[in-house]
Amino acid sequence: MIKLFSAALLTVAAAAAVQVLPAAPAHAQSPICAKAVDLINAAVDISGGNLDDATARSLSDRLSGLAVLTGGEEQAAIVGYANALVDDNITDLDPATDELNRVCGAAS
Repeated sequence: MIKLFSAALLTVAAAAAVQVLPAAPAHAQSPICAKAVDLINAAVDISGGNLDDATARSLSDRLSGLAVLTGGEEQAAIVGYANALVDDNITDLDPATDELNRVCGAAS
């Protein structure tokens, strides 16, 4: 199954910087969030916005490993996104993306 990424993911840092990723660096609230955003943006760039199963699973694994380094809302948002990538019942990543943006988005 191929997952399509919403444009919202590419604008994680836009709230504070009014810049669009990946042309500008992410300005996430924490180093863990910044790394998660970097991993996601790299996968989106490499795949052209469409992830095949192998790429989605690889990204999910990397995000899950990263999430153990944090806690609370950050951990839940990163794990939620990672799980959404590999859940065959989820065809729209917008809710997971919105939550990741809410938790890891740029501080205002």
